[in-house]
Parts: sequence; C-alpha cells; structure tokens
Amino acid sequence: MPGEAQNIQADLLKESHATTRAKVEGVDPEIQVYENPDWRIRDVLGHIATWDREVTKSLQAYRVGEEYAISDLEYDDYNERAVLEQKKLTIQQLLMEWEEAREGFIEAVQNVPQDKFDGDLLYPWEDERGSIHQLVAYMVEHDEEHREEIMSAIKASQVD
Repeated sequence: MPGEAQNIQADLLKESHATTRAKVEGVDPEIQVYENPDWRIRDVLGHIATWDREVTKSLQAYRVGEEYAISDLEYDDYNERAVLEQKKLTIQQLLMEWEEAREGFIEAVQNVPQDKFDGDLLYPWEDERGSIHQLVAYMVEHDEEHREEIMSAIKASQVD
C-alpha cells in the first residue's frame, strides 16, 4: 500500500502528464518540434515515454536491492535510436505506449516500500544518484521543457 510520500510523487507525475495530454489533444502529431534532429510532436512524446520506461527500470531494481542504468550511454544516439524505433508505430500505438509508460512509472513509484522511499538510488543515466523525490522532480521538469517546446511548435504552425 503506497504511503503519503509515494502518493504525492505519483500525483505530481499524473498532473504533469495530464497537462501535456491536454495540450496535445486534437493537435496534429506530425507538427515539427525540432529540425535537427527532425522530431515531430509524436517523437517528443515517444522520447518522454522512453525515459519514463528507463526510470521505471531503475525504480524496480532499487525496490529489490539492485541497480539499473543504461551502460555506455550517449544521450543523442540513445534518444535518436529510440525515436527511430517509435516511428514504426502508428500514432495510436505511440500514444498508448506514452500512456502506459507513465502508468508504469507511477506504479513503480507507488511500489517502493516506505522504508526505502527516502533512500539513494542510481538513476538510469548511470552517472547520478539521488532520491525518488529528485528523480520525479527531474522527470516533471523534463515533461515541462518538452511541453513548452511542443506548445511553441503548435503556435508556430498556426502562424504559417
């Protein structure tokens, strides 16, 4: 049963995800957000899902006394490979993955036992450790940064 700390962190993740969902609902997922690399809204959502899955793996490992990180991580290559894989998905499949990845992240946060919740875990990017609170804050900030970029791209597409 999740405690108060778990529920607070889960609520932050739910709120951030719901805000992004509201911003992209009914918007063309093929609107370009970045030129180099060529990422569309769908690609940015897939990128968020990729990292939600990775932090979930770190949390699951931590819960059972182990550690997980992506070894030999080169962020740009890793992100680009993940986006290329996700381009094979339909938009419906991608959105389902995005939703499921966040649900898995929330579940992983809620499943960390209370006595371990304030402990120190290895983050999936391998060169940093910290608390679950900080990890959630990083990921909410990650959502916010990409949401702002998506909103700028949507606004720019309406001007054209």
